[in-house]
Amino acid sequence: MDHRAELVNVIRGIRNRWRLRLATRGAVIVFVGMVAVLLLSASSLQAAKFSVPAIIGFRLLALAAFAALVAYALVPLRRQVTDTQVALYLEEHNPSLETAILSAVESSATAKESQSQQLVERLVQQAIEQSRAIEHGMAIDRPRLKRHAITLATFAAAAALFIALGPAYIRSGLSALLIFYHSAEAASPYKIEVTPGDASVPRGGDLSVHATLKGFASKDVTLMMLPAGATEFERLPLVAGADADTFEGVMFRLDKDTEYFIDSNGVRSSHYKLKVVDLPTVKQLDVEYRFPAYTNLPPRKEENGGDVAALRGTSVLLHITPTMKTSGGRILFKEGAAPSPLSVQADGSLAGNFTLSQPGFYRIELDGPKGEKVEASPQYTIDVLDDQPPTVSFGKPGRDTSASPVEEVFTEVKAADDFGIKQLQMVYSVNGGPQKTIALFGGGGKTLTEVTAGHTIYLEELGLQPGDFVSYFAKATDNDSVPGPQTASSDIYFVQVRPFKKDYKQAQSQAQQGGGGGGGGDVGELSRQQREIVAATFNTVRDKAKTKADKYRENVVFLNLAQAKLRTQVEELLNKLKDRLGALDQDSEFRSIAEQLPKAAAEMGQAEALLKAMKPDEALAPEQRALKILQVVEQQYETQIAQQNGGGGGGGQQSQMAEDLADLFELELDKLANQYEMKQQAEQQASDQQIDQLAEKLKELARRQQQEAERQARLSQAGSQQQKQSGGGGGGGSQRQLAQEAEEAARRLEQLSREQKRPDLADAAKQLQEAANAMRQAAANGTQDNGALANSALEKLKDAQKKLAQEMNGRSQRDIQDALRKSQELAEEQKDVASEVG
Repeated sequence: MDHRAELVNVIRGIRNRWRLRLATRGAVIVFVGMVAVLLLSASSLQAAKFSVPAIIGFRLLALAAFAALVAYALVPLRRQVTDTQVALYLEEHNPSLETAILSAVESSATAKESQSQQLVERLVQQAIEQSRAIEHGMAIDRPRLKRHAITLATFAAAAALFIALGPAYIRSGLSALLIFYHSAEAASPYKIEVTPGDASVPRGGDLSVHATLKGFASKDVTLMMLPAGATEFERLPLVAGADADTFEGVMFRLDKDTEYFIDSNGVRSSHYKLKVVDLPTVKQLDVEYRFPAYTNLPPRKEENGGDVAALRGTSVLLHITPTMKTSGGRILFKEGAAPSPLSVQADGSLAGNFTLSQPGFYRIELDGPKGEKVEASPQYTIDVLDDQPPTVSFGKPGRDTSASPVEEVFTEVKAADDFGIKQLQMVYSVNGGPQKTIALFGGGGKTLTEVTAGHTIYLEELGLQPGDFVSYFAKATDNDSVPGPQTASSDIYFVQVRPFKKDYKQAQSQAQQGGGGGGGGDVGELSRQQREIVAATFNTVRDKAKTKADKYRENVVFLNLAQAKLRTQVEELLNKLKDRLGALDQDSEFRSIAEQLPKAAAEMGQAEALLKAMKPDEALAPEQRALKILQVVEQQYETQIAQQNGGGGGGGQQSQMAEDLADLFELELDKLANQYEMKQQAEQQASDQQIDQLAEKLKELARRQQQEAERQARLSQAGSQQQKQSGGGGGGGSQRQLAQEAEEAARRLEQLSREQKRPDLADAAKQLQEAANAMRQAAANGTQDNGALANSALEKLKDAQKKLAQEMNGRSQRDIQDALRKSQELAEEQKDVASEVG
């Protein structure tokens, strides 16, 4: 075997291993250095908002850093290392070799013919044998190679984890820096898309500009424009559009070529150019409103208009003065509706019209000299105001009442509508039977904005018995001829038929004489709770059309739970009565009560099933039948108490059993009454809290509307051009926002009025809705009326505030009356206790 060749291979292997170690260390330096440079560059790009110059600059910086790090890492590898130096390197790390390798290398390098070849061969052989003993020196760089590899892998894993879980801008920055085939502009994650971009615009015309933010969010978006000949860019703030990342603005009266771009939070769009050409555009736009005939409102004209807001069905006539002669044009609608043509008048102006049917936007398009279609106006807003339904309520008696079978019950109904009541009716039924309708007003074609009518219910003619009831409500229909007449219903009320008054007086006088327990509880508690369930079901059915689906379902589920709870209480009372009926006569009123209560529970169960199936309209019938039975039961109980008190308190086992049953019945009714009172108090507190919150909301809305009215007055004085440059539409955006908040508050007030049966809250809700409509009209009209519509909205807001304030003032009187009532009840209870003790 050639030992010299093997020695050469050993030296070469050690040299290669040494260079591999240096290369691994260089890779660690390059990788760590480049990751640090790239991460710092990505963070700097975020600070520079990924501008094109910043992306290009940091790309060049990354390339320079990479070149520098690679050069630094390659310097040691370019070093020439001799065999002697390798041998010394090996001897230094393995002293046990005792210079054997070094001697063999030097002897081989200087071997001559005069030297003993056998001696050199022997030295090389010994060196090889010793080299084999230490694995040819391969273990020298192994720990450092391993350490470099671990360092590289650990740092790579940490960097990958940070990039994956770190801020999104790090990944975006690395993408922008490393993907060179993307242009610097395309590599930025933050962009602003601009419409229309480069464009030709008519001289003196307006141009709508839309900016969409991509990859970031900001509330401050500005259009920077530089007209030809100007030295500094002009700033025009853009307003938020329908989407959170969309902004809009209008450049008015363009008469010079203009350069522009969009700036937002340090991010800039590309620069665009507008070329001004001689094309027709809208110089002046006058609007005339012709309201539906049923409103009896005169036409209204607005000069220098644009945005429109009026009742549904209103015909809007546009009179357009162009900047130059044109052969025609059209009104374009954003919602995809068919364009409405414009006709050329004798004086060169154009006229067109459309009918308000749905909210949206419109703009004017004119024909150019060469037949081209010219966008001749900015986009205008269409707000459609809905005619509010009429309001109807009972002034008298305005609550549930009781009467004897021969009494007369007088009712008075009040109805109102902005544009006229067409028909007013009263609907009643006996014990939930077929409904009968009585016409109180209408039928002759005449309409009134306010109607008050009365009707007397003659109970004697209805053939009623104690325990029966009459339910009634009113319906008012307005004269809206556009979508069709709207009908509103009042709350439902009940007349409970009681025995003649002399029966009460007799029972009361006998009770005061002693003899027998019971009689002091609230006898009508069962029927009262059932009446509330019937009334709540009626209201739920009545208000279904204007109630959200989830809220409607929630209301029906609540009714189902309330009916189930009352049925359970009736069944518990029945079971307790059955346990104590043994010693009573068959003709006892308590036996009759025990026979009637299961029928009431069965009707309640049928109502529950219908409510569970989301059929509250069908549940009304069994609910009212259950109410009839409960009222009969309560009448029977009163009769039994009257008879018991008339017996003087004696009577042996029969009398004692009757007294026990009376006490049991009274105890259960007292329990129900306490639960009802606690529930009423909790609901009243919740209602009071909501009213307080709405009062604060109205106060805030009035303050903001006051500021808006003052702002519009200032803008009107400063001139319409300044108004336009301030952001388009004279504050229309803020007026519409205020209108939306006012409409939401009006809906909440209306809901409270229905739930609490409070017509005063309904009046406040109506005033608030009228204020919202006035705000929308003010937004459409801008400052053409010096802020008169904004002031009108403010006055209506204040009227709504006053009505709420009156309600809150009446709350103190209500609390005082409740306290007096409770103190009177406590005094009566104390008197009864003292009487029993005596």
